[in-house]
Amino acid sequence: MCKKSKKNAEARKIIVMGKSLAKNSIYNVIYKGFTALFPLITTTYISRALLAEGVGKVNYASTIVSYIAVIAALGLPQYGIKIIARNFSAKDRSKAFSELFFINLCSSIVCVIAYYSLINFWGYFSEKRFLLNVMGIQLVLNVFNIDWFYQGIEEYKYIATRSIIMKILSFIAMLIFVQNTSDYVKYGFILCMATAGNYILNVWNLRNKVKFTVKDVNLKKHLKPVFVLLASTLATEIYTMLDTLMIQHFHGDVYVGYYSNSVKIVRLVHTLAIALVAPFYPRISMYLKEKKSEDVNQLLMLGLRIILVVSIPCVIGIEFLADSIVPVLFGESFMEATTTLEILSPLIIIFSIAYFLGHLILMATNNESKILIATVFGAIVNFCINMFLIPVYKHNGAAIASVIAELLITIILISYSHKFFRIVLKKSYVFSMLISSVLMGAVVYVSRIISIGVILGLFMSLVSGFLSYLVFLFLLKNDIILLFVNKLLNRSEIKNE
Repeated sequence: MCKKSKKNAEARKIIVMGKSLAKNSIYNVIYKGFTALFPLITTTYISRALLAEGVGKVNYASTIVSYIAVIAALGLPQYGIKIIARNFSAKDRSKAFSELFFINLCSSIVCVIAYYSLINFWGYFSEKRFLLNVMGIQLVLNVFNIDWFYQGIEEYKYIATRSIIMKILSFIAMLIFVQNTSDYVKYGFILCMATAGNYILNVWNLRNKVKFTVKDVNLKKHLKPVFVLLASTLATEIYTMLDTLMIQHFHGDVYVGYYSNSVKIVRLVHTLAIALVAPFYPRISMYLKEKKSEDVNQLLMLGLRIILVVSIPCVIGIEFLADSIVPVLFGESFMEATTTLEILSPLIIIFSIAYFLGHLILMATNNESKILIATVFGAIVNFCINMFLIPVYKHNGAAIASVIAELLITIILISYSHKFFRIVLKKSYVFSMLISSVLMGAVVYVSRIISIGVILGLFMSLVSGFLSYLVFLFLLKNDIILLFVNKLLNRSEIKNE
């Protein structure tokens, strides 16, 4: 077979392999995007109805429930996807699901008992006890939080459709039942039911997919990986909170606000960036079990190219537009967060690569303990650098420390996982992406000069930057954009010889 034939055959294979993955990626982007934007939409109404005090009470209670829910879920949200994806037959899948469901049931019962005991018998929560009892409903129904099962069988369309419907219904309920400051408990209940409603639909939709069984179940084999993943999650949460606590200790709440809002933007963009490749995880797990190393590598390289082509322009865009993004989203009083956002923006690339080439590979290959090692090391480095930088550079010092720590974590994760893949990026791909990003930056810069007003200027810059980037990629024949264009047009440029 000639060189051109091999190239065409390889490209055909990627396109075939990516057919369902492309749909899953689109549904996941819709799901993640709507999930990210929904709080912004509801906050506009709720903030006016409940005012700051009412919103604060509900957010406080929601934070407590969320942390307990993380513990109750153990590491199942990540681990369960892999296990379900690797069990193909109805019998094996039902057995694997039953084992994981029973673990989740036990952990949820323990956490529910601990939660209600804590809020009802500790005087510290006496003033917010009724609200906390109501919002605990979400924790009770957490036992039916089996999104990992649907992700494992790649039903992203169901996840996206279900979640959007529940969010729309919950917003309608807010408009009807939440009218003034005294309705904050109703608001908390609606938030709970919006989440719990997803869980209930999960169970209803599950009835024809698996059969619960207690025959020959083996729980022990799952305990170590789920607890290791839980420890990694908690370690991440702890060192993330350390940033906030240290900024507050040295400089006060105002600087915490600058830092936390900047982090929110970066994590939002990062979530949308990886939404395109998150559906690759079940397929990677399946290929690894089948020992299809070449398919794994092709999928990883495809995912890496997607991550780079999405995340790099996002970083450039934030660097150019930070001084417009901050006042539009948070108001003029947050302008000091502009530099913080610019410092943190590279985390979009760092987080995305760490997630795809680190977390997913190590989880798929049963090396969850390596994630914990990297996370703990990063937490220690982050704390040490914070001690030196925060007293001098305030919130910007914490941002610098976070970038350094996360970069080291990513390097460690990749060093652990690199034996499972080989990185091959063509010069033409790198050239087209970098040149397109630079030209996009120039377009954004010009659009800012000619636009009028901060909000209109930001909108024009985002739209012109996005469209110009796509055009430049297409003109420079970037293989990722050509792949998506071909799929969009429902045709392939690859021809048989």
